[in-house]
Amino acid sequence: MQFIGIILCILTYLLLVGHIYAYFLVVAPLIKKRLGVIFGLLWIAIGLSILYNIVFNHFWAMMIKPGNPQDLLEDELLRKEVKNREHRKEAKVNLDEDNQQQ
Repeated sequence: MQFIGIILCILTYLLLVGHIYAYFLVVAPLIKKRLGVIFGLLWIAIGLSILYNIVFNHFWAMMIKPGNPQDLLEDELLRKEVKNREHRKEAKVNLDEDNQQQ
């Protein structure tokens, strides 16, 4: 199964590279002619940000194992230790005195 996963990963990135090549070879010059330089650059920036998001999320989805990452468990233990420190002050609330004053 790992072999199939590696092949599918390589095919995914080859497909992305093909789309990027076609985008810059065909679509980018056409955008410049139809929309002008400013809007053309804006659309290219939007396309590049979407591309970055796809590649970044796909890469880390492959690298991180399913379930909880070990760092998350360590962070949760540290948060519990900090939260349950002895020198934390308790809130002193006396509800009986408030009722007697009214």
